[in-house]
Amino acid sequence: MRLIGRDHPAGVLRAEVDRATRSHGGLVLVAGEAGIGKTTLVTGAAEDARRQGALVLGGSCWESESAPGYWPWVQVIRALRRAATPDEWASVDRGPLAVLLGEAVAEQPPESFPLYDAVTTALVTVSHHRPVVVVLEDLHWADPASLRLLEFAARHTWFERLLLVGTYRDNEVDADEHPLRPLLTPLLGRATTVALTGLGPTEVGELMSRTAGREPDPALVAEVHLRTGGNPFFVEQTARLWHGDGPVTAIAPGVRDALRRRLSLLPAPVGELLTTAAVLGREFHRRVLAATASLPVPAVDRLLDQAAQARLVLGLGGGRFSFAHDLVRETLYASLSDVDARHAAVVEALDGDLADQVFPADLARHAHLAGDHLPADRAVDLMVAAARDASSRMAVEEAAGHYRRALEHARGPRRRIAVALELGHELYHCAEPAEAQRIFAEAADAARELDDPEPFARAALAIYRFADFDDSGALVLREAYARLIGPPPDVPPEALAREMSLRTTEAARGGGDDDALTSGLWATHDTTTGIGNAEARLALTDELITVSRRNGDHNAEHFATSLRWVALVELGDPRYVEQLQAFVALSERLGMTRFHFSSAIDQCIVHTMQGRFAEAEAVLAKATGMGATGHPAFRMMYLHLRWALLLPQGKFAELDELADEVAASTHPCPGLLAGLTALERGDVETARRHLDQPVLDVRFQPMFDPLWLRFHARFALATGDRDVAARVRERLAPHRGKWLVSLYGCDISGPVDLWLGVVDLVLGRCDEAAAELADAQRSAERMRARPWAVLA
Repeated sequence: MRLIGRDHPAGVLRAEVDRATRSHGGLVLVAGEAGIGKTTLVTGAAEDARRQGALVLGGSCWESESAPGYWPWVQVIRALRRAATPDEWASVDRGPLAVLLGEAVAEQPPESFPLYDAVTTALVTVSHHRPVVVVLEDLHWADPASLRLLEFAARHTWFERLLLVGTYRDNEVDADEHPLRPLLTPLLGRATTVALTGLGPTEVGELMSRTAGREPDPALVAEVHLRTGGNPFFVEQTARLWHGDGPVTAIAPGVRDALRRRLSLLPAPVGELLTTAAVLGREFHRRVLAATASLPVPAVDRLLDQAAQARLVLGLGGGRFSFAHDLVRETLYASLSDVDARHAAVVEALDGDLADQVFPADLARHAHLAGDHLPADRAVDLMVAAARDASSRMAVEEAAGHYRRALEHARGPRRRIAVALELGHELYHCAEPAEAQRIFAEAADAARELDDPEPFARAALAIYRFADFDDSGALVLREAYARLIGPPPDVPPEALAREMSLRTTEAARGGGDDDALTSGLWATHDTTTGIGNAEARLALTDELITVSRRNGDHNAEHFATSLRWVALVELGDPRYVEQLQAFVALSERLGMTRFHFSSAIDQCIVHTMQGRFAEAEAVLAKATGMGATGHPAFRMMYLHLRWALLLPQGKFAELDELADEVAASTHPCPGLLAGLTALERGDVETARRHLDQPVLDVRFQPMFDPLWLRFHARFALATGDRDVAARVRERLAPHRGKWLVSLYGCDISGPVDLWLGVVDLVLGRCDEAAAELADAQRSAERMRARPWAVLA
């Protein structure tokens, strides 16, 4: 049967056997850790030698202080006496060999030339009749005299048909303090060395399939390869667990015993350091390990060198190391009796300069596993930081997991409410609206019990902004308004939400709570949508950037920087270009997936506005490739961007295909897009059917209001409808010089003056229309928006 993943080593041994059977032999040393396949490899070579007519003799070293001297050679000579023919044995000088076999009294010291010569001569003599292959296993346990005899035989048999093969664990012998290292080093200089390493992922899968009799899936293979480092013995034992429907995360008894024995050979300081490293995880930084172990870095370096010599850790560069395989780490970790205290010590050691050497998720894991050994507030801080980091990488499910753990550890109702609101927001982005709604409702219930209206207002605003807003949500909003401000007036929900947002923001400004202030500022921003509020949003984004930089909240800084250029566009301010460039540069510097995604989206919007359609297509494809468009909210945004890109190019066939996707999506205004598309192709009757369609979610009415004004102005021009034109003019007139921007910038509908000129044409105000259209053209040119300049 073919040795999996050992074609090259098997070929080297086969070549050595072939040469020994034809002309002359030599010395081959096969090195590798326990379980790596040394015995299996040399057994195959021995079978090949027998098939070619060679006499194969074997001996194994014994791990015991009571093992007799020359023990592997005693086994070899005994095997030679059994296997040799009478003529072959008669040609051997048996005097010194009788001493070796304990059948005669030694007349000279055991480590003498006559004994070495007698053993070597006996093997050479038999090799004149037929080739001889001698296999000595486990030389790392040999007595020094046996290694000296092996070196003697290797020196004096080069031209004979005698092949000497030895196996040893290099990870043990390479240690500086190993007594046999000085004796093995000269052997390596004259030997052909075969070093066995772990199998690759493909070979691991093949070995699992052979062992268990069924094909493992790629994910399982990858996990087993990671855990075992490709050690064949470990792979086989794990595959047997899997075959018996056991978890591959368990450690098979044979593997555990092998690893415990291997670890027991380490000097005590090395073992203690690796046990500490096991708490850090599979990978760790030398400085972090030094801080956690309370040792100087040079001392840790020396101990890690010994661990690397023992093949228990691998250097990754840049001061980082990893365990050779997870099973080593897990065996060490399982030996601990104070696990939670150790994890708390890691967190405490990393306070300060070393925090940047550990991923936020790792710190959160240590905080979670520290249990009561770490203050609850500190643990929650680390878990929330890890959640925000994961969210910035668009790993929303990972982020939700960190928030859930933070909620478990949070003490006190205020902290629990704050964490719950962040969790609900993340669940919304995980496309789990029902679960988000449940979390928001629980936060609202907890806030009701406090004699403080502000937390309840924050919960109600979260329900308004992110949950499915139904009658119950409206009741919560009105209840929160009553607690925070007073009896709610009979106004739309967005008006209540805006006033509450302003009130909570003002309270947070004086309270020194940056998290509450950030939450309030976002709520205020998101409830200050619609035409005419750009100045207020610009001020809000400036304050958000200041607060986020103060507390290191990269997420808030990033999105506030993005929305700042949007406000500048709405104000008709050409500085939006520099602001967009600053946003793209910030996204590159922060380097997170979500930031790259947002950067691509924003560039697509501006390229479309400027008529650079090919570049817009390219960055939209880049954003799509990041995988976020599968989420309903992101999908709706993507569909709108695609529509905005296709419409000015008149690509109606693609727009027709897109219309079905828009209708099936969560887009709150599918009729709005359908109506504008119909007007562009001259289909007034279809547009008329969509003219007064209600928005599917009232919360979206303000943020789509500018686009509705564009639709109505365009409809008035197509039909000559003076009533519609008059209504649009009344809405637009206060906002001359500005631009129509909807959906947080995802839709830019040109200068207000353009649509004022359009409706004034319908109303017969031709001089005013001409002036307005000229102003629109100049504004579009200042804004580098060629399609809108051409249209004006």
